[in-house]
Amino acid sequence: MNKKFSFVDKICRAYIDKGYFPSVVVGIFDKEGTLYRTALGDNPTHTAERQSVNPDTVYDVASMTKIATSTQILLLIDGGQLTLETTVPEVLTEVKARPTLYERLKNVTVYQLLTHTSGIIDWYPFYVQAGQDFYDVFESFIGGTEVVQGMVYSDMNFMLLGKIIENIQGKPLQQCQEEFKQLLGAAHMDFLPKDMGDMAPSSYGNGIEEQMCAERGLTFDGWRSKQEITLGTVNDGNAHYFFDGVAGHAGIFANVDAYERLGRLYLNSSSPLFQRSMKEQTDGRGLGWQTGDMYPAGCGHTGFTGTCIWVCPEKGIGAIVFTNRLCYPDRYGTNTNEFRKELNQAIYRAL
Repeated sequence: MNKKFSFVDKICRAYIDKGYFPSVVVGIFDKEGTLYRTALGDNPTHTAERQSVNPDTVYDVASMTKIATSTQILLLIDGGQLTLETTVPEVLTEVKARPTLYERLKNVTVYQLLTHTSGIIDWYPFYVQAGQDFYDVFESFIGGTEVVQGMVYSDMNFMLLGKIIENIQGKPLQQCQEEFKQLLGAAHMDFLPKDMGDMAPSSYGNGIEEQMCAERGLTFDGWRSKQEITLGTVNDGNAHYFFDGVAGHAGIFANVDAYERLGRLYLNSSSPLFQRSMKEQTDGRGLGWQTGDMYPAGCGHTGFTGTCIWVCPEKGIGAIVFTNRLCYPDRYGTNTNEFRKELNQAIYRAL
């Protein structure tokens, strides 16, 4: 491993010591392979013992699932099965059967879903209507919301993209993800993980979402305990309570190696669409990617649990950072954007 990146350990250790997260795994890569990988910290278990992490430890990647989803969408477009201008009802016929939902989504395109410019509100807990059909729940609230102008980050855009992948492929999203994982040559990049070796817990319950529901006057009685670690099931409430662990916006469990492989797919791609996807399209968003000062001369994406990917085409390099910032029993987690930005910029300067 390249010793010039040894400063990564110092930065990570400082944030562990400050209580930002109990564990972290970092991978730095280029077009050919891994340049540096490190694992620091330890995690709670279901017993009184703590378990040290290693470079292959699997994490709940949360919204980094969206990059797996958007990449599959781009592959479908490059394969001629879809276009950026395709509207939602053209590929999701279930929408046409619901007048209110159809009216709101009839002109929404794949491009708008990828860039979060669809006009859909930022969040809704589908699980407060658990057991109902996804499209029925969507219709039940969308008509009472204003069309949001500009870019508004919403998980629902990627819920719909996941459904589009399923409809075009004619397969469940879990199977589509398995085939995508095989395309990358990754060992661990799965929904509903089983036999994946060492795994980091992601949280203690869903305290933040409980607050969000309360603020909206919504009730749900199926919350996980905030006294027990969440291990092996996705933290995200909609993914866990409503989608049974498989959704376009969250649910993937992976190790750093898997997302390094995804990053190299972009660094090595000659596809104009893939190259375009990494550039800002509107208000800090590429096609699936996020842009901004957190990602020096490139793009990336974060996950609510404390994960991050950064890809820098200019330098032909990238970094994956997996932490579990929510994994404290006495608080809901510290914002890690300061850490992400500091680490990415330090790596960039080292080049």
